[in-house]
Amino acid sequence: MIPMLLRNESQTTRKWSDYKLISSDYEGSKFLKEYLSRFNSVSYFNEYAGILSFFFTMGLMCAPYMRIPIHGIFVDCRFHVYWVQGSRSGKSVAYEFLAKILKLCDIETEMFSSGSDAKMIGTVKEVPLYDEDGKPTGKVDYEVVPGLLNGYKSLTFDEASVLLNDQKAYFSDKILYLQQAMAPIGSETNVLVKHLVSGTVRTPSGVSMWMTTFPPKDIMVHVLEKGFFQRVYFYQNDVTMETRQTTSEHRMSGTYVPVPDKLWGYEDLAKYLMECRDEVKSRLFKAAGLTEEEWNALSDGEREDTAIRHAYDIFSVGPSYHAALLNAVDDYYDLVRGISNDEIRDTATSFLPNVENYTVIMANHIATVMKSPVITAEYVMMAKEIIYDNLYNTIIWLEQKQSVKTRKRTQAEQHAWKQAFNKVAKEIHPKTGREVVKKAELESVYAQLNDVSVKTAQRRLDKHIQNNTAERHMKGRVAYIQMNW
Repeated sequence: MIPMLLRNESQTTRKWSDYKLISSDYEGSKFLKEYLSRFNSVSYFNEYAGILSFFFTMGLMCAPYMRIPIHGIFVDCRFHVYWVQGSRSGKSVAYEFLAKILKLCDIETEMFSSGSDAKMIGTVKEVPLYDEDGKPTGKVDYEVVPGLLNGYKSLTFDEASVLLNDQKAYFSDKILYLQQAMAPIGSETNVLVKHLVSGTVRTPSGVSMWMTTFPPKDIMVHVLEKGFFQRVYFYQNDVTMETRQTTSEHRMSGTYVPVPDKLWGYEDLAKYLMECRDEVKSRLFKAAGLTEEEWNALSDGEREDTAIRHAYDIFSVGPSYHAALLNAVDDYYDLVRGISNDEIRDTATSFLPNVENYTVIMANHIATVMKSPVITAEYVMMAKEIIYDNLYNTIIWLEQKQSVKTRKRTQAEQHAWKQAFNKVAKEIHPKTGREVVKKAELESVYAQLNDVSVKTAQRRLDKHIQNNTAERHMKGRVAYIQMNW
């Protein structure tokens, strides 16, 4: 059975607390309850986003060490989030929570709102050379200055709608850079290259992206026609007036009320996360025969080779692991097959490879938080629950948006024909007793008003006749049109 929408108060059947990942008695599940309780103390009723923030954090912390083998390729474990939700509903403060956790885990964080290619990818700067007496020689050396996309860090876009501004080539370029940065770590496509007069900048990227925005006006166009959203975990959440009022009441009732002592502090949450990360790291170091110091002395390429070479040593999989993954794939495709609109179905289908990747990635992180070296079928099913609900909600949202778009287009077409109809001399048809106008005159006036050819007007009117929104009547040899709206 298809679950109802997560955030539709009138139809909710599965709440965040119903997910097996949260409700189970495992140590990792108990930690996640504490994590979400603290998250909910700053960003109210955004628990699903809180779950995503955990996967984002775990992915970022384990990214240098964990590679996931899929036949002959290796996928990294980063978790990029694009969260669409109304303004003043807890998105920015959610990142404040996240930033505190990351800082305590010694993870570098950066914010982006605007910047040049040099800011994103890096640049080459001239460094003057001096002689033994400290005097300039007139010669220069060149030094590479890393950009924001270089290395392992959190990169946050607090108003990610700016990335959807195609009218400026600047932002179109940024989208291409971000798509490259999200390619699997270690792949050639993950390395951003900028050729400059003074040299070439090569930027391998390990950044994890946390992107939030209010619902942009033309987001449907970007979701349906661009490839960017097929690379992120796209989470769209409608906040109803009822939810906003509940949130306001909760916030006001907390004025001068301290956070309960029983809640875990940020330091406690960070400590547990680092313990989970360290277990993964220690398995890698043990398999590779390395110490922490020896690992740190390796080049970036050598570390990547090590992570890939020992991908099978960090985790093993349980006996029903693949059966659970195939069951998840079946459920995702069944959901998409049920979409009646061809354009939306094609778009949803293009999301599925990424949905499948995130199912595997989430299962790995669930095993990590459970401190288990074995990824079980149960962990896969925990991941599928969370992803399936979001995919379902995304499809419902796309269908609703498309329905509104279709209705507006229909209304605009009707208005155009009404304008033309009202400008043509009307007659009462002797058989129907209804107002009619001459077909040829109507098509001519419509063509003039809408700056199209008469043939185009004829073709459009024929569609209305086929759909019974217009009727064709004859009076002698003259054709007349009756509008049915």
